[in-house]
Amino acid sequence: MPPRPKNPKISKNSQRKTSHKNSITRPEISPDNLKKPLGGWLKNVFLGLVVCFLALGFIEFGLRLFWTPDVKIDDPFVGFSSIHPLFKIKDGVASVSPIRLKYFNDVSFPVEKPPDSLRVFSFGESTTYGHPFDGRTSYSRWLEDILAASCPTKKVQVINAGGISYASYRIVNLVQESLQYNPDLVIMYVGHNEFLERRSYAGMFEQGPLLISLRSYMENLRIYRALETILVPIIDRVKTADKKTNQKDHSPNSNADKTLLNDEATTILDKSAGLDLYYHDEQFARGVLKHYAYNLREMISLCKQAHVPIILVETPSNLKDFSPFKSQHDSKLTLTQQKEIDRKLEDVRALLASGDFKKAVDETNEIERVDPLYALTYFLKGKALEAETQYQEARRNFVKAKDLDVCPLRATSSIIDQIDKIAAEQQAPLIKFCSFVDSYSKEHGSKSGIPGDESFLDHVHPTIELHQALAELLYEKIQSMGLISGCKTLNKTEIQSVLDQGFKSLDSSIYALRDLNLAKTLRWAGKKEEAKRALLRIAGSETDNPEVHKMLGSFALEAHQYGEAVNEYREAVKLAGGDPELKLSLAIALYKGGNRKEAQDTYEQILDSGHDFPEVYANLSMLWLETGRIDESRKLIEKGIEKFSGSSALYAPYALNLAISGRLDEAIKWMLKAVATEPGDPSHYYNLAGMYALNNQNAKAFKSLNMAIDRGYRNLDKLSSDPVFKNLRDQSEFKKIKSRLE
Repeated sequence: MPPRPKNPKISKNSQRKTSHKNSITRPEISPDNLKKPLGGWLKNVFLGLVVCFLALGFIEFGLRLFWTPDVKIDDPFVGFSSIHPLFKIKDGVASVSPIRLKYFNDVSFPVEKPPDSLRVFSFGESTTYGHPFDGRTSYSRWLEDILAASCPTKKVQVINAGGISYASYRIVNLVQESLQYNPDLVIMYVGHNEFLERRSYAGMFEQGPLLISLRSYMENLRIYRALETILVPIIDRVKTADKKTNQKDHSPNSNADKTLLNDEATTILDKSAGLDLYYHDEQFARGVLKHYAYNLREMISLCKQAHVPIILVETPSNLKDFSPFKSQHDSKLTLTQQKEIDRKLEDVRALLASGDFKKAVDETNEIERVDPLYALTYFLKGKALEAETQYQEARRNFVKAKDLDVCPLRATSSIIDQIDKIAAEQQAPLIKFCSFVDSYSKEHGSKSGIPGDESFLDHVHPTIELHQALAELLYEKIQSMGLISGCKTLNKTEIQSVLDQGFKSLDSSIYALRDLNLAKTLRWAGKKEEAKRALLRIAGSETDNPEVHKMLGSFALEAHQYGEAVNEYREAVKLAGGDPELKLSLAIALYKGGNRKEAQDTYEQILDSGHDFPEVYANLSMLWLETGRIDESRKLIEKGIEKFSGSSALYAPYALNLAISGRLDEAIKWMLKAVATEPGDPSHYYNLAGMYALNNQNAKAFKSLNMAIDRGYRNLDKLSSDPVFKNLRDQSEFKKIKSRLE
């Protein structure tokens, strides 16, 4: 180590020479004289912060006193192509807009709330709507009857705002709109439909829960809203100018990050592939849960801002008498192993039918060990355990079957937990409807106390009697909240008398409506046998209903009975007066039946009528592509994309069009977008693999083929002979992929 240099000695004279009058003499620094400047600095900072917070608080108080902004919901995860008001106002009366009557009951009420009245809005999904009947059997109707009997001097209005296929992110907008009509109470029954529409939650996971919570808090501040009011128009003008500059850009990256949904629900099950598009997707499930919690808090916040109380209702479902909509095997299992499990499950069904419940439990335990995520296994095991009177264990398996359902059209346990958690967190009144239904089920024939057909008409829709029971629970909660003080308190006998009288007023034709709607719902959700049974219960006169022929056509189409399918769809179109949606179904049946000329003519008729759909552009462009009309096909699909920019139905056809035109790099980008919006469709991954193979990106081709098989691709013959994979056939990885299908 080199020696440390000695400090040079400085003489007193030299020290004096450095102390000229223009120089600054630095005081000696010590810990004692550091305290004063640091303390003073901290004091100044603290006082400055106090002044800032006081000033902001004063501004916030002033804004709250003198300015009430329009209530505005800006969902950070999804957007909408447009939002039409639920209610249309004419002559002082608000009525459900005609364009929304496909999803909502036809209700109306005076815009100005009458004096000495009680106005309640009930929000939710098809249960609130009253499906498979209509609003005449919903808990909203029965609650109105009870309240009217309890408060005869008041004008009671329970306004049913339940929407078929509506989920929480759509209901937020309805709450926002309806609060302007001065309700005295809001009821919220929502949770079953959260998985109906595909959304992308990549942006959610990038934001993180802390940022989401902070944003939710900031939106409640008047200062934040004032800045938003000033700045957003400026930002929008910049975006509009940018959009005009790039209006011919068909890049898949030109859209906003968050999912753009149609103005009305377009569910995954509405697509031609339907149930096949659902698959195990943990990231999507986590996103759905976070989004649901965010929306529930937003709705409560809206009501609090308007000083309107809100009641939350848990969302129970049929556990023991409704099997999962879709079960999915572990993707690591070979096709042979999956078929073996399917065979064993058929054996379990036979054991249940013969009464050998113990052996059935043993068999399901073995299947569970090999394939632990297959929902049907747990349902059948629950059935065996229920028969063995092991009710607690049976319930656990029924709940697991529901939660593992790849097509979760029943509120999962996690969603119900969120209802309970947020109700406690926000101090919102809660109807513990799940535990009530357990007790109700036991009283009405279910020895196990596990909800089933004694309580529900299908997977989630309660019987009329259970709707009435919920109305009674709501009445009791409303009483305890002091919302109807001064009214007569009805006892159990009086309430039952009101309900019985209302039940007698129902027209018998309502049961035909029930069976038709049940058949439609069950068919839509892939429960074909159950749907057929419901159709058989419909009165003979209902065969003139186009919906009956539409369903019969869809059954025939799936059975590859194309001639019968075409005949049923023709009859449906005729009875519906040329309905363009039914014409679309007819065109699909004609195409699959080999009648391409008439299919093309039908698609073109729909376009000429002005009632076109994205699927028309997609299917007709593919038809033209097959017949060599490549340029016309590309122009048509580009027109469709320009008109329906947010429709995923157009992404894959456009990608295939680009690929056939030799524009592989662009084609891959669009097919990746198709994969992102419909990740459950195995054909998207298969086509993407073909594009990668043609583009000499072999590793990505192999990965996409494996993903296609994970999603359910099973066509070994096509994979073996497809010319796009010609250069890959001799590679070991391709042979390994083929072995998964053998």
